[in-house]
Amino acid sequence: MNRPLAVVTTLGFVLTACGTTGDLPGTATTPGLEAQIVSTEVLVGHQIRFPVGILEHNTPVKDAHVHIRTFFLGNGSPETRGESDAPFRGDGLQGAGVYVAHLDFDKAGSWGAEITASRPTGAHAVIRLSLNVLAESVVPAPGQPAPRSHNPTIADVPDASYIDSGNPPNDMHQISIADAIAKHQKTLVIFASPAFCTSRICGPEVQVVQSLEPSYRDRLTFIHVEIYTNYKPDPARKQLAQTVIDWRLQTEPWIFLIGADGTIRDRFEGPSAADEVRDGIDRLFAAG
Repeated sequence: MNRPLAVVTTLGFVLTACGTTGDLPGTATTPGLEAQIVSTEVLVGHQIRFPVGILEHNTPVKDAHVHIRTFFLGNGSPETRGESDAPFRGDGLQGAGVYVAHLDFDKAGSWGAEITASRPTGAHAVIRLSLNVLAESVVPAPGQPAPRSHNPTIADVPDASYIDSGNPPNDMHQISIADAIAKHQKTLVIFASPAFCTSRICGPEVQVVQSLEPSYRDRLTFIHVEIYTNYKPDPARKQLAQTVIDWRLQTEPWIFLIGADGTIRDRFEGPSAADEVRDGIDRLFAAG
């Protein structure tokens, strides 16, 4: 299997659904202003991270004021269920990022999101998108046991470049996920391919994680899983790594936070800012 994973980024979105753009009374939609949901799974429950990208003429923008309202559509007529501002989060992502809302989805089924975006330039739009809220996730989710994967470590290869396509490789290849869980270590796992990612997000996301290492390395195990294997000496022969298959990932990058009991406590898909990940780590330690 050598197909590339999709990449959830502010440049090439994987959408949960399609939608339409419309006007509210007293507003005028600016041509070319769009919104997209940057997530492959929206789950029932409280979503501390509902990420949205805003573009104008297909160019990502970072200066919009974004507000999101949600509607349950499963009963035939829309029912307003919640709303949230969505500030831009791009700390450490070298100019990339997404707008992040905190929303509740109390049941599975068909939902709608009304995304209002306004820029200092005067550009304005109200975008209505449909999405399917899932009762169960495909990708391992918070509250579930983390797959006990024996991802290769530096002890298994001639050098780190065989399991890390970054240039240079990072230092997050000392222990496997399975061994970290067996040792009851709180763990951060990032899945990303700096060299083969089809956007510029994976490299910066790895750097975001590396920037957090000095503050947490004495309490938190850091593991980077390269998306591909068998890319040396011929990148055309690369294949998806078994650990990626174990975790049922269809996009990259992903970050998972695992408790000492081996349970997933948090996850981040796509471009995730340093302050978002730091907050997740702090929640992990606050939970005990």
